[in-house]
Amino acid sequence: MDRASFELIGNVGKLEIKPIKGDKKLAIISLATSERWKAEGGDWNEKTYWHRVVVFAPAKVALIEKAVQMGTRLRLVGQVRPSSWEDERGQKRYSIEFVVTGFGEVEILARGKPKAEAASEEAPAGEEAPKAKRRRAA
Repeated sequence: MDRASFELIGNVGKLEIKPIKGDKKLAIISLATSERWKAEGGDWNEKTYWHRVVVFAPAKVALIEKAVQMGTRLRLVGQVRPSSWEDERGQKRYSIEFVVTGFGEVEILARGKPKAEAASEEAPAGEEAPKAKRRRAA
């Protein structure tokens, strides 16, 4: 069987949990990935890309709802699905959807903190903040 797949590692910008059929839910994650490079003058440049990822698997949605918030660093593995629609002017539009189903993966690499908590819990100078335990949804 052929398939198009993806692996994204990045930080959550926005998270929505939406109810669907019955008591099921889906998670829509806006995930930021970035690349850095050194310019000729020695300065570092960075470019950020935003990806919309939809998670359908109930166990993965439950993990996301419980443990993920803005700033959380995630590793997501799933399928790439092309889609199309007509806009309000009747023009055909195309997009690529990143979808995590039961065969995909959701792994929490580092926890995000609410802004008020982050400011009060910074590690003292010269010390590293404790690392979060990795959690993976089956």
